[in-house]
Amino acid sequence: MIVSTTRVPAKDRSRTRRGFLRGPAPWLLPSMAVLILLSLYPQIQALLNSVRLYNLSIASNPLRFVGLRNFAYAFADEQFVGAIGRTMLFAVVTTGAELLLGFGVALLLNKKLRGVKLARSLIILPTAIAPAVAGLAFRYFYQTDGIAPTLLSAVGVTPPEAGILGDTKTALVGIMVTEVWQWTPFAALIFLAALQGVPRDVLEAAAIDGAGRLRTTWSVVLPLMRSVIVTVVLLRFIATVNVFDIVYVQTQGGPGDATTTLGLNIFYTGLTYYNIGYASALTWLVTLFVALLINVYLLTAGRRSGGLS
Repeated sequence: MIVSTTRVPAKDRSRTRRGFLRGPAPWLLPSMAVLILLSLYPQIQALLNSVRLYNLSIASNPLRFVGLRNFAYAFADEQFVGAIGRTMLFAVVTTGAELLLGFGVALLLNKKLRGVKLARSLIILPTAIAPAVAGLAFRYFYQTDGIAPTLLSAVGVTPPEAGILGDTKTALVGIMVTEVWQWTPFAALIFLAALQGVPRDVLEAAAIDGAGRLRTTWSVVLPLMRSVIVTVVLLRFIATVNVFDIVYVQTQGGPGDATTTLGLNIFYTGLTYYNIGYASALTWLVTLFVALLINVYLLTAGRRSGGLS
């Protein structure tokens, strides 16, 4: 075994240092440091509170160390377990719908049609609206005398007597529709950029081989867009798992707990019942759970694609 003892000349080291200082790193370091501090401090504080008996309705300061008792109680908490199920259902359905609808819209916008340029400019508008504003707008649409029940009645569907958001069977669906309406354009624009980056010679070669549009899309375009699809799914899944404002504005978790997601469950635990210790434990459990799901998804996607570039 031969061990290399070659040293980097002093001139090369100085050039590397000068290149580092002249590059973007010095300008990025301050903002990175601020972001790390702003993210680490709440996480560390939440971890410290999660192992304490800390309830503001009892005392203004943590009372004592309780170890993992808060974490253990979470798995027996029916409200928390139910919130996990509703949040996962919400995240999977909305992310899947945004993915499929966004790709379909991107295919349409990628064609040379009359008015397509105007459509590309206008499609971004829903994402520019604050989620709370979008939630309020759809809340009025869903009222018993609103647009949505009127349209349902016009096509022969009887709307719920308590309204779409007032019925336990349709409330979560109504919030899903709001979320999909607002964020499908985001997926569509990302997919449109990816479609326009597909090499034309590859598409021409597929056409020469006799592949139709559907076959070309499935066997050529989608594999080339795999890394983009993985990224969009990841971003939207994280966002939908953390959904709060739309749900709070439209239903505040009701009727009953039919639309209480993880965000609302932690919000009510910490800021309504003032159980800071338990809310901190729930926050860490959700963080670890989402991190686990994301890593499993990335590993699975990476194996299927032979490694993500």
